[in-house]
Amino acid sequence: MKTCDICGTLNLKENNYCTHCGNKLILEHICPICGQGNSDFATCCIKCKSQINPISIDGFDTLFSDFNQNLLLNAEISDEEYNQLLSNIFARADYFEIWGETTKNKILNLASIFAECKTKARGYERGYIFGNGIYYDDRLEESVQIATIIHELGHFFLFSIVESLLCDVFKVNPSSTIQSFVWYFLTLPEFQIMNEYCAHTVEGRFIPYGYQNYGSFNALIKKYGVDDESLESMIILGNSFANEIIVYLEKYIDVELRNEIKLQYRKDMVSPTYESIFKETENSFDLSIKNRILLQMLYDVLIEVSKNSEELKELESIKEGIELS
Repeated sequence: MKTCDICGTLNLKENNYCTHCGNKLILEHICPICGQGNSDFATCCIKCKSQINPISIDGFDTLFSDFNQNLLLNAEISDEEYNQLLSNIFARADYFEIWGETTKNKILNLASIFAECKTKARGYERGYIFGNGIYYDDRLEESVQIATIIHELGHFFLFSIVESLLCDVFKVNPSSTIQSFVWYFLTLPEFQIMNEYCAHTVEGRFIPYGYQNYGSFNALIKKYGVDDESLESMIILGNSFANEIIVYLEKYIDVELRNEIKLQYRKDMVSPTYESIFKETENSFDLSIKNRILLQMLYDVLIEVSKNSEELKELESIKEGIELS
C-alpha cells in the first residue's frame, strides 16, 4: 500500500493518485536505509548512495529498516496472487518426468527437482533440511526413506512459501539474509510445532493408512509445553499449509505411485501402529485469514528480532551456515 503524503489515506500500490484527495502519490523510491525520498527513476539514493529497491537484500540492516517494516506491516496478498505464488514454486516439476527403477528412486527424483538430496548416516534424526538441501538416512528401510523424503519435502515447501511471500512483499529476489530470517522464524517454538505438524501431514497423505507417525511433533509439544489454545492454532495453521502442498504433490505422486509406495511397505514388512492417525484433522483456515495471520506473525517476529542483539547474532550464525552449505 502507498500512503498519501497529504491526507494519509492508504492507496493500492498501482494507484498513481490518491483516491481521497487526488494528490499525485510518490512512487516507491524511498531509500530503505535512510528514508530519503528520491525521483521516480532514481536507482541510488541521493543522500546515502544506497541502492533503491534492491535486487536482493544482503544485510540485516536493510531487512530490518523502517522502510521494510512498513512494507510488511501493510502487506496484503490476494487469493489469486497467493495461488500464483504456489504455482511458481511447483512449476519446475511440470518440465521433468518422474522416473526411477525403484519407488524410492522415483520419490528421490521428484524431491531432487526442488532441492539437492543427500544421504546421512549419523544421528537419530531420519532426515532434515537445511538451506537448499534435503538430508535422509539411507540406513532405514526403503519405505521409511520414502516417508522421510516426503516429510522433508513438506518442510522444504513450507520454507519456500514463506520465503517467496517475503520476497514478494519486499520486491526482491531470494537471498541468504531472507532465508536465514525464514529459518529462524520457522524454528521458534510455536512455529516449529506448526512446521512439524505440516510436514507430518504431508507425509501421511502419501503413505499407507496406519503408518502415520507424528513422533517428532509430539516430542516438540512435550519439550515446549505449549498451552492448548496456541497448540490448536498451530495445528490448524500447519494443516492449512499441508493442504496446499498436498494438492500440488498429488499431481506427481499420483494413484499409481501411491500404490507402489503401499507395495514397498508390504515388502519391508513394517507393521502399522494406527496410533498417530488420531492426530490428523480436517480443520483449516480460510486462505485469506491464514495469509493475514502469517503476515502478522512475520511482522511481529521481524520487529522483535530487530531490537534484540542476541537474536541478531543468531541470525548471523544461521546466515553463515546457509552460505556455507
